[in-house]
Amino acid sequence: VRVSNKGARIASNLVQKRYLLDIAASEVTTDATFRYKSFTWRTSAGNRHPYEYIIAQQPAGGGTARDALTAVEENLPSPASGWTLVLIPSVSLVCSGKEEMRPLATLLSQRGHRCYILEWPGWTQDVQTNWALEHCKPECLAEEYQDFWCQALDHVAQQELLLAKGSQEREEAAEKAPQLCVVAASSSAIYALRALEALTAWEPEQDGAAKAFELYKSVVMVAPSWKAPPPSGWLSRLERDRAAYWMGAFLHSDTRLGRLYRNSHFSPQNLRRNFSHAGTPDEERLFQLASWFFQRPRPYAQTDAMVTYGFLDPAGVESVDSLVAEIKAHLLRLKILLLLPATDSQFRNPQSQALDLWDALKEQGSHGVLEHRELSSTSSLPHELATSAVQFAVDQWLQQSTVDSGS
Repeated sequence: VRVSNKGARIASNLVQKRYLLDIAASEVTTDATFRYKSFTWRTSAGNRHPYEYIIAQQPAGGGTARDALTAVEENLPSPASGWTLVLIPSVSLVCSGKEEMRPLATLLSQRGHRCYILEWPGWTQDVQTNWALEHCKPECLAEEYQDFWCQALDHVAQQELLLAKGSQEREEAAEKAPQLCVVAASSSAIYALRALEALTAWEPEQDGAAKAFELYKSVVMVAPSWKAPPPSGWLSRLERDRAAYWMGAFLHSDTRLGRLYRNSHFSPQNLRRNFSHAGTPDEERLFQLASWFFQRPRPYAQTDAMVTYGFLDPAGVESVDSLVAEIKAHLLRLKILLLLPATDSQFRNPQSQALDLWDALKEQGSHGVLEHRELSSTSSLPHELATSAVQFAVDQWLQQSTVDSGS
């Protein structure tokens, strides 16, 4: 109860801050404007929930000092680069939701790209969105999320078609289909690939309309992974389904044992233990962000317990070889770029999953466009520490893709 009340106060503060920002918007100058939009997400149970996301795009004309409220209200022009990017953050016990991708979106939008920032339900700042899957069974949760990502990516594609049509009508320009690229971190990259594959079977709502999957041309996999770190603690001695059940039960319990477990779970020590950026120059800033986000209201049984005991790991990836086969199948239609953490000469951390994947892909060979870049950071979330390096790699990749396609 105490944790929930604290989360409620945080949510209330967020609303107040958003209100104050809206009031002061006409006095703010902006370079990359962040617009908040939403769509209706439908669960497998038939329940409908509003889901909020962000669009980041530089104001029309590239103005760097302008009225922010006017910039938000104006019609979005076509992205100068011709590319729209869908940014999907990682999901873990200690992460920061869409804030993980906001700095990268800012840099990419300044390069002429339009960026959508999405995030995992349960890992958002919106209480209703976080509790949308509170009754979902653990064994069905990964499938529920997979369906959510299909809906989200389909919505972005349909939104882009509408924006492109409106822009063409205003400018009286020839019709040009949008080009979409997904930039996804960690295990989200595999969820995104599978969502795009599932979209190939989706039919457009209107006859003659383009299929959503046809607009997605490439995927950038940022330090891809498929297996969460092994859990620790006395619950880890149980079978994972029982361990996850008891972890969720203790976190929601108002008993003395439950309060003790919550105090341990939300302690700074536990946060540090699961924090990815210890010892880095940006440690303090990122730790404060993660600490704030860790207090968000959420159903612990469907979030903390599930991610801790591997229920959100992409299903069916038994080895790196099985994932290689899956990626090679996607190369028949998509261009794929792997962004890898820098190799540590002394040891390989959990981020070595990405390096192992690239080694296996090189060994087996592939058809299609598959490239990789090694970044300057050894972190499993390199886009948070080496944001400029990731922005440069993605931007150069898209520019080359544009040249190769003759667009």
